[in-house]
Amino acid sequence: MYLFGKRADKLDGDDINRLVKNKVQENKSLDYKKELKLAQDRDKKEFLFDVTAMSNTDGGCLIYGIVEGKDEKGQNTGKPETIVGIEIENYDKLAQQIEDIIKGNTDPSISIIGLNPITVDGKTLLVIGISKTLGLPTMVTFNETNKFYRRRNTGKYSVDVYELNQMFMQNQILKESAEKFRLKRIKKVRAGKVFPNLAIETSFFIHIIPFSFQNDQPLDLTNAHQMGLANIMKPMNLSGWDTMFNIDGFATWSGMGYDEIISYDQLFRNGIYEVYTSKLFEEQTMFRTDQTKLCLDGLNFIPEVIKKINDGLTVLNKFQVEPPFIISISMLGIKDCLIYPNQNHDFGRPFLIDEIYLPPTLIPTFESDIYKQLKPTFDIIWQAVANSQSPPYPTRS
Repeated sequence: MYLFGKRADKLDGDDINRLVKNKVQENKSLDYKKELKLAQDRDKKEFLFDVTAMSNTDGGCLIYGIVEGKDEKGQNTGKPETIVGIEIENYDKLAQQIEDIIKGNTDPSISIIGLNPITVDGKTLLVIGISKTLGLPTMVTFNETNKFYRRRNTGKYSVDVYELNQMFMQNQILKESAEKFRLKRIKKVRAGKVFPNLAIETSFFIHIIPFSFQNDQPLDLTNAHQMGLANIMKPMNLSGWDTMFNIDGFATWSGMGYDEIISYDQLFRNGIYEVYTSKLFEEQTMFRTDQTKLCLDGLNFIPEVIKKINDGLTVLNKFQVEPPFIISISMLGIKDCLIYPNQNHDFGRPFLIDEIYLPPTLIPTFESDIYKQLKPTFDIIWQAVANSQSPPYPTRS
């Protein structure tokens, strides 16, 4: 739901004037409407076709209150001609009506939209921002319609059986491709083929993978320093760090002098964000035996992971990489390591296996509650060492 790199709910009058002045053509993610009609059943159905078509394609913006230009045959050209505005007597009532119509007549239900009333020269327009469908394609169910729509540059169209089958398969294929990337990348990193002097006794990875990572258009990283990425991309568990461009994109890294890299953040040109550290586990002395064991900091682990994910999402937002995202956490070289303190405030049981590839988590928007989404993942880590669940977050003020 982005336009000019801005979320639909952040657009303003200057953005609308820019569309009209430059005659910005309608496309898969942009649709101009003269009126917003919701009174009759046929109006509601047409409205739902427009919303689901955009959701089932790439997401985008519907803008109500703009008249399109006409060609010599009187057909719409898809280019904005005049701002006419729409009448909104009670915005709160209208917003509730729109949300109720969409949520109650789509399956799976579309629950995340952005509404933005904008005034331009005394005329009110309404922008509806729509996110790309996450998971199964969305069907219009109003009055038992049961139809699927998508968009092309010239408008919406009803999906045939063949394309519908492709739509159902697409998201699963994307998830499988993301998982293949994760496993292949981890193997490559730990084999020393990315950073030859990387510490790998224990390895902790976070991968943030956008659904768009297989698109052909790479990110332009030439202004990485001017965009302040060096300050955002602070590697985990170390205070000093450096930056570099590399074959994959742009990275920050930190280590013990120049002999060994301990942690890094990597922004790939395809929009994937990777976090790595070999310092997740540090030596602690066991009570009674005076033996040393590698331990995960049970108090700070979750806040630090949430922070790093938010850092990565901040960077991707700067580059207008749209959600949804798949977040994957991986831990390797951890057999016999401990979490300290655990729920009993002791060392507890160690990890019994050497590698944990935690299930991927879907993050639908930048505003998603990351902790809430990842709570089941954190629970799995604690359950691997015989605890019932992970500690609450935040654990420190």
